[in-house]
Amino acid sequence: MRDPSIAAYPYPDSFELGSLHMAPALVLAPMAGLTDAAFRRVVRRCGGVGLVVSEILPSEGLLKGPRRMEGALKISPDEHPIALQISGARPERMVEAAKMCAGRGADAVDINMGCPASKVTKGFCGAALLRDVGLAARIAGTVVKAASVPVTVKMRLGWSSKEETFLEVARAVVAEGVSGLTLHPRTREQGYSGQASWDAIAKLKAAVSVPVIGNGDVTRPEQALELFRATGCDAVMVGRAAVKNPWIFRQIEELMRTGCYTQPAAQDRYELITAHFQELVETCPPQLALHRMKSFLGKYTAGLPGAVSLRTSLARHRGPGELMEAFREWAANRPAPRQ
Repeated sequence: MRDPSIAAYPYPDSFELGSLHMAPALVLAPMAGLTDAAFRRVVRRCGGVGLVVSEILPSEGLLKGPRRMEGALKISPDEHPIALQISGARPERMVEAAKMCAGRGADAVDINMGCPASKVTKGFCGAALLRDVGLAARIAGTVVKAASVPVTVKMRLGWSSKEETFLEVARAVVAEGVSGLTLHPRTREQGYSGQASWDAIAKLKAAVSVPVIGNGDVTRPEQALELFRATGCDAVMVGRAAVKNPWIFRQIEELMRTGCYTQPAAQDRYELITAHFQELVETCPPQLALHRMKSFLGKYTAGLPGAVSLRTSLARHRGPGELMEAFREWAANRPAPRQ
């Protein structure tokens, strides 16, 4: 049902990070093991996204094994504008990683100061940087000075509820010249549990002069609009919901413009899955392609009739071709999902 009052609100239709202009004001979040080139292209084809961000790229891994990381650095012509996200705790290594990303065609470099995973924070990377404002500022400043593209920072509220340092860190990195900030308003301690504190995004927006991208708890198009209205943020970032529904950005844009949005048909979904899997087969080693196909298939088919039987059969398939054939057979015998 069309709701004219929704479209009447002055939502931003674009945003800027330094010299980089993006429209719409919607961003695909960086997600480890998910936002590789194949999935970013899927989202681009579905439409409605202004900026896509890569999965996290560790600076040490980029510099010690550039050939091993070649696939992670690959950018296709139809992905722009794109930001590559890097992590690390050594300013000089982060500079080299940023230069490498810009040299591979990244339109922006994003510094990860929010990943809560212990394998990241134990090296004082990711969310651990929120515990050392001085180091966070030095990393941001050295990367900004050396990079030839805009530099942004993605962060959380802080290490824990007793260490909410996001405003202090934000002011420090903005003073060093970063072009924008993304806030996922949970602490490292929370992980992905509990509720995102959208009021913190509003506080950050009021505290800094650069664009602020709001992130967290957007699972439906309506919630993206609620986040814009509640916080005044310059753009909205969507992560896990886009894996289940790559059309969500197009739907958000439609909702902002018209007050309603359309759902993809079952055939659209089946064709998207087939195209995504084919690209994984063509660009990844067989076992990696198989692993990612299984990961995405469970998310893509959630809620579809007969999807449980398909997911329970995944363990039997030992190769990408075998899995692709099983999916095609399953899809050919499925009724259309109820809209």
